[in-house]
Amino acid sequence: MKIPLPKPDLAGLAAKVKGMLPGRKGGKAEKRVEPDEDIPAHLRPTFFQRNAHLMPAIGTYAFVAVVVAGTAVYLLLNGDKIEEELKAGIPKTEVSQFQFVDRSGENAEPAAEQTADQTPDHSAETTAESDHGDTPAMDAAPETQDAHATQPEHAPTAETADANAAPEADAHGTAETADAGHGMATDEEPLPPATDGGPDAYAGTLAAYPDPGLVESIETVGDVPVIGQDGREPWKVYARPSSSIETRPRIAVVVTNLGLMTRTTETALAMPGPVSLSFSPYSGKLEDWIKEARDVGHEVLLDLPMEPRDFPRSDAGLLSLMTAADTDQNILNLNRVMSEGSGYIGLVNYQGSGFTASRASVQPMMQALAKRGLVYLDSLENATSVAPEEAARFSVPHATADLLIDQSLSRAAILARLSQVELLAKTRNSAIVVVQPVPMLLDRVDRWMRGLADKGMVLTPLSGVILSRIRGS
Repeated sequence: MKIPLPKPDLAGLAAKVKGMLPGRKGGKAEKRVEPDEDIPAHLRPTFFQRNAHLMPAIGTYAFVAVVVAGTAVYLLLNGDKIEEELKAGIPKTEVSQFQFVDRSGENAEPAAEQTADQTPDHSAETTAESDHGDTPAMDAAPETQDAHATQPEHAPTAETADANAAPEADAHGTAETADAGHGMATDEEPLPPATDGGPDAYAGTLAAYPDPGLVESIETVGDVPVIGQDGREPWKVYARPSSSIETRPRIAVVVTNLGLMTRTTETALAMPGPVSLSFSPYSGKLEDWIKEARDVGHEVLLDLPMEPRDFPRSDAGLLSLMTAADTDQNILNLNRVMSEGSGYIGLVNYQGSGFTASRASVQPMMQALAKRGLVYLDSLENATSVAPEEAARFSVPHATADLLIDQSLSRAAILARLSQVELLAKTRNSAIVVVQPVPMLLDRVDRWMRGLADKGMVLTPLSGVILSRIRGS
């Protein structure tokens, strides 16, 4: 028995599916509602008004596209020309053949003779300079620098007691070699040749040190200078002698912060004997430097580290005197500095633009120095320093540098300042110059010092200038 199956109504099913689809394919699609449909036609925004917020972005993209396309087209059209220009602009190095010439044998002697014939008269001077063996000789006045003389290696200075010696300058090694070593050309006139004036008049004759009667032992630091029970003061005992009847204007030159760089210190040691040398308490061989300096006739001082104005960006070291420290700590640091060496005549401030501006900090230091019998030299680190005023208040022998020659100056500025020193010396009868330990500065000052005698002035140790000012001469 067969069961009849119903036939599927495919047409009706297709009609139902078609009715479910939106739009034209059938059914009833929901009508899209325009956002501005309820606005009257004459008030509706235009296309550009509706899309104004997109215009900047579209414009930027269009500009970038145009630039990129234009650059690409330009490179395609001019690529070969650009490449040729680049190749033409590249520097080219041509290496030519070179030839070694052997000048030994028969040609050696004639060449040497020709060189000797062409060598100027001051060739001996150049040889002396290269060996660092020349030193200044002096005239009848002990502190004058009228002539220089050739000495063994590292013999720094020389004075002569020959009253008839004509003022002459030497060919100090540092003067010529400093510029050559730094690749700088010199335009000065050739220096006169060295003269054989003998050793420094005071080399090896300065007072022995330490003098037992001028030493105080402090348990926490060691031996420090002190005024003797007989009234003797260390600065006068250890000073380099100077003439008390000198009538010419005196000029004192003090080189500071030595002992840290060997070559610079040796250059300073080779300067004329009347030049005063100040050594850093941080030097690893301070006693050796002091001995060597005094052995060749220099009087010496010690740098006294002090707080700079821009501390802590600049720092004078562990031994520096600080405005924030209490008085006991500053006096302890002062004693530590003084105990580092002996045989010196006084102290020179190292930095200290901040410390010397504080009267409350400077007063205890000067009060402590009053019983030490040392001089205090203010090096012009701070134009408003109260140290000279406080030194006078406590009867501490003192002086203030008239000019500072530091590494910030150009060569022309250095010469201008040295001319000012000469004018000051003639006006006040004395002047003090402080020089920082820079080879170029030492070279310039050394050249300048050789001509002082011809200008009617005399190079004098710092102690001599201070004594002359105390006497009023």
